[in-house]
Amino acid sequence: MTDVAKFGISRLDELLGGGLDRYTENLIIGRSGIGKTILAAHWAAEGARNDETVVYLSTTMNKKNCKAYLGRFPFMEDVYDKIKWRFIRVDPKFVLPLTREKIVEGLRATFGMDGKDIDRVVFDSCTDLELALADPVLYRRALTYMSDLSYDYEITSLWIEEAPMQGDWSSTKNIVDSVIFLNLLRTQEGYQRAMRILKKYRTRVPLEWIPYEITDEGVVIKDGYIVKRSYDYEYKRG
Repeated sequence: MTDVAKFGISRLDELLGGGLDRYTENLIIGRSGIGKTILAAHWAAEGARNDETVVYLSTTMNKKNCKAYLGRFPFMEDVYDKIKWRFIRVDPKFVLPLTREKIVEGLRATFGMDGKDIDRVVFDSCTDLELALADPVLYRRALTYMSDLSYDYEITSLWIEEAPMQGDWSSTKNIVDSVIFLNLLRTQEGYQRAMRILKKYRTRVPLEWIPYEITDEGVVIKDGYIVKRSYDYEYKRG
């Protein structure tokens, strides 16, 4: 395998420096209907296309509507059935009292295989885990255990989280190595979907918003960038 896990969306992979760094935890965050699941499905499909073992954990879909929703995209052709789909419901009784051993046991049962045999994992969505635990300290601890396991087993992970309509994000952003933030921006032409890439350890990513569309082909990254027209600060020499 290469040093990066690509999305298979050429411009996005280029903006990411090739793709997501291997053996890291990464986050797609945005409000409902913004394209988080479709973008994560691109990433899962690209892994399967390259003969990687990909596990997709879904807490929001069932087997039937997942096939109807994601299976229709051309990028899923010939690889949908190669992905290990797991449809789960997060129940506090299966994770409490919260220990590392319990997380390991639960994930192993959910995966249905040993972690060392897995290359990519999508968790869609970790918001359900946060709501089930109903405690920010326990939630952060659970994510830390999951992150440690990914590192131990050399798994590259992509988590999905619902952005709150109001208030701060959860602590997930402080644990992952990169964040892809999907948003709806108001521009001169009207509302436009756009994303920002935030990386903890590499800075060679654009600081501007990157426009994209959701089409029958999936997520399409558009040319150019979106920037604000006014600024709060001004640079002066000397």
